Amino acid sequence: MRRVLIVSPHFPPTDAVDMHRVRMTVGHYRANGWEPVVLCVRAQDAGRLTDERLTRTVPDDVEVVAIPAPPPRPGLSAIGLRAWRQLLAAGANLLAARRFDLVFISTTAFPVMALGRAWLPRFGVPFVLDFQDPWATFPDSAKARPGLRHGLMRRLHRFGEAWTLPAAGGLMATSQAYIDLLQGAYPPLRDRPGLVSPFGFSQRDFAVAAELGRPLPMDWRRPGGASVLFAGVVAPGLERSLLTLFHTIAKGRALRLAQFEGLTLAFIGTGYASQGNRSVAARLAEQAGVADLVVEYPDRAPLLDVLKAQGEADLLLLLGSDDHGYTPSKTNQTLAAGRPVLCASPGRSPVAAAVAGLDSVLTLDADAELTDDAVLTWADRLKALLAGKVSTAPAVERSAAFEAAACAARDCGLFDRVADGR
Repeated sequence: MRRVLIVSPHFPPTDAVDMHRVRMTVGHYRANGWEPVVLCVRAQDAGRLTDERLTRTVPDDVEVVAIPAPPPRPGLSAIGLRAWRQLLAAGANLLAARRFDLVFISTTAFPVMALGRAWLPRFGVPFVLDFQDPWATFPDSAKARPGLRHGLMRRLHRFGEAWTLPAAGGLMATSQAYIDLLQGAYPPLRDRPGLVSPFGFSQRDFAVAAELGRPLPMDWRRPGGASVLFAGVVAPGLERSLLTLFHTIAKGRALRLAQFEGLTLAFIGTGYASQGNRSVAARLAEQAGVADLVVEYPDRAPLLDVLKAQGEADLLLLLGSDDHGYTPSKTNQTLAAGRPVLCASPGRSPVAAAVAGLDSVLTLDADAELTDDAVLTWADRLKALLAGKVSTAPAVERSAAFEAAACAARDCGLFDRVADGR
C-alpha cells in the first residue's frame, strides 16, 4: 500500500467549493492501492462557513490532520497566504515522520501549490497538482481584474507558478485546455503524466442529502406549477447562454402563453461575494422580459441542501460557457440526479458534448438563430419533459463514469504513473 499526502486547506466541516473533489474521492483511494492522509486547516481558522453534516460524506477511517492557522485579518484573508507557513511546517513533519510516495495538492488557494516544490529538495517526494481553475497562466480571453492589489497578487502568482510548475511530477486538470496551456508555458511538463479529470459526483452525497438535507432559503416552488432549478455562480462566460434561455422563454410566451404559466426558474448561489450587484439572473431576466418567472437567492447554499432540492425540482438547468475550455462543476452531478435537464450552451461547449443525444436533456444552442419554428419545437419538447414522458435513465448511466469511485480509480492511476516515474 502506497501513501499519499493530500494537501487541501479546506476540508469538512469547512464548506468550500474547492475541496469537494478530494472530499468525494478520498474514501476510495485505499481500494486503489493508496493510503491517504489529508492535511488541512482547522475549520475554525479557515474563514469559511462550516457544515458539520459534510463530515458524514467522508469515511471515518480517513486520516485528517487539521492544523491551526492565523485568523483572517484586513489585507490578509486568503488562506493560501496566511496558512502557508503552518502548512509547510506540518507537511514537513509528516514527510519526515513517515514514508510517503506522493504529495497531491488540490485547491484553488494557489500559493499552497508551491509547498510541493518547497518539500521536494528535502524529502524527494514527487508532487501532483490539481488545477480546477488556472493559476497565473490564463487563456487569452480571460480579463485581468483592475487595481493595485490585484496587480500585486498577479505578480505573486506568476512568481509562484513559474517556481513551482517545472518541478511538478504530474498534472491533473478539469479540462485538456488547462493542461495544454500549462505544458505550452512550461516545456518540462510536456513529458510529465497528465490527467483530464472533470468534476464528478458522489452517490454517498445523495444518500446523506436525502437524510439530512434542509429546505432552500427561498420560496422556489409554486403550487401547481413547474420549477426549474440552477445552483452555482453565474460567471460572465455563462451569461450569454442564460440570456438565450430567457429570450427563448419570452418568445415562447408570446407565441404560446398558456404553456409557460406557472413556470418558476429558481437560482441559488449565483453571485460572487465580492460583487456589488450579485443578482445576475434577475438582471438578465429583466432584460429579456421574464423577471416575473425568476426567483433568485445569490448567496451560496450548503451542498446537501442543494442536492435535496435537485431531487424535488421538475427540471434542472445547465449552462455552458463562452470559454470552450470550461466545464461547470455540477455537470455530472446534475445528470446523475435523475431529473430532466434544460441545457443552454454554445454549440462548441463541453457541456453540449456531455449531453448530446440524451432524450431527457432539452438543449438550446446559444449560437443558433432564435426563429419562431425553433422556439415552438423547443416548447413542445419542454412540454414532454414536464409531463414525465422521457426516461432519465440514460443520463444517469452516462454520468456513472464520473461517480466518485471511478474518479478515484483514475486519480490513483495517475499517482501510480508519477510514483513509478512513467
